[in-house]
Amino acid sequence: MKKLLTLITLLCLAPLALLHAQTPTKTHHIIFAVTSGEEADWNLTLGNTRNLIAGLKPDPYEIEIVSFGPGITMIKADSTVAKDIAALQAEGVKFTACQNAMRNRHLELKDLVPGAIPVPAGIVELVTKQEQGWIYVKGGR
Repeated sequence: MKKLLTLITLLCLAPLALLHAQTPTKTHHIIFAVTSGEEADWNLTLGNTRNLIAGLKPDPYEIEIVSFGPGITMIKADSTVAKDIAALQAEGVKFTACQNAMRNRHLELKDLVPGAIPVPAGIVELVTKQEQGWIYVKGGR
């Protein structure tokens, strides 16, 4: 009787497991905005990004960190967090740089971390991504 009950339970649960295995996994789309020139805010943002990736895996994700205003200094090549940025880029995180902020600080693409992607305006990038359904997370405090 015990074996029969176990068999019935397995037969009932098998379709659920199969359904779960066939359900397509949603791709998560998240954009962080960094507007602060303070290292503590950069570290908080990068730490939150690492925690987010760990929590989302194995689900697919697209994560972008857009830097504008004083936050553009986070993605300078000589930034104190440049190595952390490189590690996150290896995880697929995109770092975008506001060209308005770059102009205001006399920065060129060569002054930024390798792989930084210029966008015309950081605020427009943020709004556009939100309109496309991306989740917005404020970088820093």
